[in-house]
Amino acid sequence: VTVVDPGPGSTLTTLIEGLKKLGHGVNDIEAVCLTHIHFDHAGATGELVAMNPDIRVYVHTVGARHMVSPERLLASAKRLYGADFDRLWGRFLPVPEENISALDGGESVQLPGRTLAVAYAPGHAKHHVSYLDELTGAAYTGDTAGCRVAPASYAFPPTPPPDIDVELWRQSIEVFRGWSPSVLVPTHFGWFEDVEDHLDSLERNLALVSKRVKASLDRGMTAEGGVEDFATWHRQRLEAEGDEEMVRAYLQGAPPDACWHGLARYWRKREELGPST
Repeated sequence: VTVVDPGPGSTLTTLIEGLKKLGHGVNDIEAVCLTHIHFDHAGATGELVAMNPDIRVYVHTVGARHMVSPERLLASAKRLYGADFDRLWGRFLPVPEENISALDGGESVQLPGRTLAVAYAPGHAKHHVSYLDELTGAAYTGDTAGCRVAPASYAFPPTPPPDIDVELWRQSIEVFRGWSPSVLVPTHFGWFEDVEDHLDSLERNLALVSKRVKASLDRGMTAEGGVEDFATWHRQRLEAEGDEEMVRAYLQGAPPDACWHGLARYWRKREELGPST
């Protein structure tokens, strides 16, 4: 069994129950393939390895050191989330270094009966990789192929701080196109077979949200005003796609305040670096 992005420690029991329904347990897991180390994707990894020390963990080189020694990552997150941290994310245990296989992109992960091609896929995070199952054509895209809630066609880029890079994100979208996958499997909310339409929607929305945030900065809006403007605009677009339950799912997957701050940081950094970047 291979698990791509096991999720946070707070939902580990859900993962174990899902494995059980498929006739498997944690002892059957041979590999965990992480797209990136954000808590909602990687948080339960250390717990799984503690339960089954034979698990091999694949993760980008930049993220590998934080999986082995997560103290700085945890300290930063606990400052941000405070008393809510444990409820939201659960435990984040370190992974022994000997269980880690660090990736840069371009490798192949050999699994029983299949091979996963690995691509560096930044834009959402600098420690992001994605995986193509060469047997089935399924692309496991993490967050770089965005969030989408069926039956909506609206593919939205989650843009939290600190690593957002719109240019690199566009390049990652082209990597996915070059793969010609049979299906896109983002970590959140399911899988999608209309690959080109999905990626076209994502690219359009990436341009729209980045321009919206830049416009608020150009107008001199405060962070509070910019977030409010962005959240109102975003909700109106979502409401045109579906019902309130669907809207809530999108907002949970990509909270507007985090999205605004991530893109604001990106634009401010661009301004500091100058027009040559």
